[in-house]
Amino acid sequence: MCGLKVIVICLIFVFQCDLSAQMQKDTLKITQQQADKLFLNNNLQLLASKFNIGAAEAAIFQAKLWDNPNISIEQNIYNQYTKKYFDVTSTGNTGIQIQQLFRLAGKRNKQIQIASISKEIAEFTFYDLLRALKYELHSDFNDLFYLQQSLKFYNESIPSVKKTISSVEGVYESHSMLLSEILRLKSLLFSLENDRLTLINQISELENDLCVLINDRLSINKYYSPQLNQERIENNSPENLNPDSLVRIAFESRPDLKISNANVKSDEINLKLQKALAVPDLTVAGLWSRQGSYINNYYALQFSIDLPIFNRNQGNILLSQNNLDADAKLLEQTKLNVEREVKNAYSKAVETERFYKSFDKKFTLEYRKMIAGVLANYEKRYITIIEFTDFYESFRNSIVQMNQLQNNRTDAFENLNYKVGIDVIKYQ
Repeated sequence: MCGLKVIVICLIFVFQCDLSAQMQKDTLKITQQQADKLFLNNNLQLLASKFNIGAAEAAIFQAKLWDNPNISIEQNIYNQYTKKYFDVTSTGNTGIQIQQLFRLAGKRNKQIQIASISKEIAEFTFYDLLRALKYELHSDFNDLFYLQQSLKFYNESIPSVKKTISSVEGVYESHSMLLSEILRLKSLLFSLENDRLTLINQISELENDLCVLINDRLSINKYYSPQLNQERIENNSPENLNPDSLVRIAFESRPDLKISNANVKSDEINLKLQKALAVPDLTVAGLWSRQGSYINNYYALQFSIDLPIFNRNQGNILLSQNNLDADAKLLEQTKLNVEREVKNAYSKAVETERFYKSFDKKFTLEYRKMIAGVLANYEKRYITIIEFTDFYESFRNSIVQMNQLQNNRTDAFENLNYKVGIDVIKYQ
């Protein structure tokens, strides 16, 4: 019985050690360039989209293939004169025919062109997906960085407030302090801890999103610590960019606009193909018959073509024309959307930049310098509880709002890059 208890105790100890080891996570410092590399190599959506390009290439290969020739063999079953079944000798009849279909009016070349455009659309779709996921990656990366900066404030402040509460509780025991002051301090502590918990949850969600984007299967044992080049971010500005130039760049760069252009081009080729399909194809055949014609060993060349009397592919031609007209209008709408999106993103980036530059960033540093003195002054009763909590609330708001403003600024940069289609602001 004692031996069993020892075994159980050992198992519990091993389990606790294993659980403790699992709870220990390594901090992984990662730059945006490293995240981009992992994203390009590992993202499952991008890898899946690449197969669509391969499928489009296969469609081009298939469109280039010629139609197979057709061969038919005819053998009489019973010869009533020779009384033979399946007579394959010179007294029986055997016929062989080989025929080949020739597509006229350039149908084959037009089908190859449509398949080639479909490949371009698959490539543009891949790059549009890449653009969207890259924007999501950079946004999550920036958000995670600035949330962690705010979390540092709470990690530093909460122990200080706890220490202050412990100190004043000792004074309260000697009846030198009102209970209301301690309750107010504890309310401040509760507010800080609650905000910290909210930040931790937000950070956890962003880390999960980042993990999915870069397909990091080992992320359960890692804390991501994004590294931003803040000096380079500080020196960047959208104010020296020209919105009209950005629109022209977007017209040349946006994959979704290229998809719309390719759809119109494909519709134009398809309309030509449907008109070409109104032209009948030619079938050429060569045939031989041993005993089945007016002479033995009969050889003949045969040509056949449909007569375009009833079906001249009128419906498909009309359908293709309507599709072309519809996609042409959608192309105009896409161009209008791109222009409005770029100018709107530029306007937001410029306004955010102007507000950021007008913001006095020094007062945050001044708060940090003053906090130790404020804590000491309150413990010495040089300032009141109201003055102390007001200062702490102002300190917290300044830190959080400053981080949020910097986050909004980098998000505005990323949004402008996303809307233009290329990185016109490079801050990493």
